[in-house]
Amino acid sequence: MDELLHQIVGEQLSAITFLTDYYQFQFDGPTFNILTPVTVISEAGRVRSGDDQFRNLVCGQIGKVVRVAEVRECEAIALSFEDGSQLLFSLAESDYPGPEAVIFTGHGGQWAVL
Repeated sequence: MDELLHQIVGEQLSAITFLTDYYQFQFDGPTFNILTPVTVISEAGRVRSGDDQFRNLVCGQIGKVVRVAEVRECEAIALSFEDGSQLLFSLAESDYPGPEAVIFTGHGGQWAVL
Protein backbone atom coordinates (compact mmCIF):
# COMPACT_ATOMS: atom_id res chain seq x y z
CA MET A 1 0.00 0.00 0.00
CA ASP A 2 2.87 2.42 0.77
CA GLU A 3 4.05 2.18 -2.85
CA LEU A 4 0.60 3.09 -4.13
CA LEU A 5 0.32 5.99 -1.69
CA HIS A 6 3.44 7.57 -3.17
CA GLN A 7 1.32 8.33 -6.25
CA ILE A 8 -0.32 11.21 -4.39
CA VAL A 9 2.87 12.76 -2.95
CA GLY A 10 3.27 16.11 -4.69
CA GLU A 11 -0.37 16.05 -5.82
CA GLN A 12 -3.11 18.34 -4.58
CA LEU A 13 -6.39 17.25 -3.06
CA SER A 14 -8.79 18.24 -5.83
CA ALA A 15 -12.21 17.18 -4.51
CA ILE A 16 -14.07 15.63 -1.58
CA THR A 17 -17.41 13.94 -2.09
CA PHE A 18 -19.72 13.29 0.86
CA LEU A 19 -21.79 10.17 0.26
CA THR A 20 -24.36 8.47 2.48
CA ASP A 21 -21.97 6.21 4.38
CA TYR A 22 -18.48 7.07 3.10
CA TYR A 23 -16.24 9.86 1.80
CA GLN A 24 -14.36 10.10 -1.47
CA PHE A 25 -11.08 12.03 -1.64
CA GLN A 26 -9.78 12.75 -5.17
CA PHE A 27 -6.22 13.66 -6.13
CA ASP A 28 -6.27 14.42 -9.89
CA GLY A 29 -6.60 10.73 -10.71
CA PRO A 30 -5.97 8.64 -7.58
CA THR A 31 -9.01 8.31 -5.34
CA PHE A 32 -9.67 7.14 -1.78
CA ASN A 33 -13.06 5.80 -0.72
CA ILE A 34 -13.05 6.07 3.07
CA LEU A 35 -15.56 4.06 5.08
CA THR A 36 -14.09 4.80 8.54
CA PRO A 37 -13.85 8.06 10.50
CA VAL A 38 -11.64 10.83 9.14
CA THR A 39 -9.67 13.22 11.35
CA VAL A 40 -8.46 16.66 10.22
CA ILE A 41 -5.58 18.31 12.06
CA SER A 42 -4.85 21.91 11.07
CA GLU A 43 -4.08 25.32 12.54
CA ALA A 44 -7.84 25.75 13.00
CA GLY A 45 -8.04 22.69 15.28
CA ARG A 46 -8.55 18.95 15.34
CA VAL A 47 -11.90 17.46 14.32
CA ARG A 48 -13.23 14.02 13.49
CA SER A 49 -16.09 13.09 11.16
CA GLY A 50 -19.36 13.92 12.85
CA ASP A 51 -17.91 16.86 14.81
CA ASP A 52 -19.54 20.26 14.36
CA GLN A 53 -16.84 21.89 12.20
CA PHE A 54 -15.73 18.75 10.33
CA ARG A 55 -17.06 19.76 6.90
CA ASN A 56 -15.49 23.22 7.10
CA LEU A 57 -12.06 21.94 8.11
CA VAL A 58 -11.98 18.96 5.75
CA CYS A 59 -13.06 21.12 2.79
CA GLY A 60 -10.31 23.56 3.80
CA GLN A 61 -7.84 20.86 2.73
CA ILE A 62 -8.94 21.06 -0.92
CA GLY A 63 -6.18 22.53 -3.06
CA LYS A 64 -3.40 21.59 -0.63
CA VAL A 65 -0.43 19.52 -1.82
CA VAL A 66 0.48 16.21 -0.16
CA ARG A 67 4.00 16.15 1.29
CA VAL A 68 3.93 12.68 2.95
CA ALA A 69 1.53 9.73 2.66
CA GLU A 70 2.00 6.75 4.96
CA VAL A 71 0.24 3.80 6.53
CA ARG A 72 0.43 3.65 10.31
CA GLU A 73 -0.41 -0.01 10.94
CA CYS A 74 -3.70 -0.56 12.81
CA GLU A 75 -3.95 3.19 13.37
CA ALA A 76 -4.49 5.29 10.22
CA ILE A 77 -3.49 6.27 6.74
CA ALA A 78 -1.86 9.65 7.34
CA LEU A 79 -1.63 12.34 4.68
CA SER A 80 0.54 15.32 5.62
CA PHE A 81 0.26 18.48 3.57
CA GLU A 82 2.83 21.18 2.80
CA ASP A 83 1.32 23.56 5.36
CA GLY A 84 1.71 20.98 8.17
CA SER A 85 -1.97 19.99 8.29
CA GLN A 86 -2.99 16.32 8.17
CA LEU A 87 -5.81 14.00 7.18
CA LEU A 88 -6.05 10.69 9.05
CA PHE A 89 -8.17 7.84 7.69
CA SER A 90 -8.81 5.47 10.58
CA LEU A 91 -7.56 1.88 10.39
CA ALA A 92 -8.54 1.10 13.99
CA GLU A 93 -10.33 -2.24 14.04
CA SER A 94 -13.14 -0.76 16.15
CA ASP A 95 -13.90 1.79 13.38
CA TYR A 96 -14.38 -0.72 10.54
CA PRO A 97 -18.07 -0.82 9.46
CA GLY A 98 -17.45 -4.06 7.55
CA PRO A 99 -14.52 -5.95 6.03
CA GLU A 100 -12.78 -2.85 4.62
CA ALA A 101 -11.92 0.66 5.76
CA VAL A 102 -10.25 2.18 2.70
CA ILE A 103 -10.38 1.50 -1.02
CA PHE A 104 -7.62 3.20 -3.00
CA THR A 105 -7.63 3.46 -6.79
CA GLY A 106 -4.43 4.77 -8.32
CA HIS A 107 -2.97 5.46 -11.73
CA GLY A 108 -3.15 2.74 -14.35
CA GLY A 109 -5.94 0.86 -12.60
CA GLN A 110 -3.80 -0.03 -9.58
CA TRP A 111 -5.85 -0.47 -6.42
CA ALA A 112 -5.68 -1.64 -2.82
CA VAL A 113 -8.21 -2.40 -0.09
CA LEU A 114 -7.53 -2.18 3.64
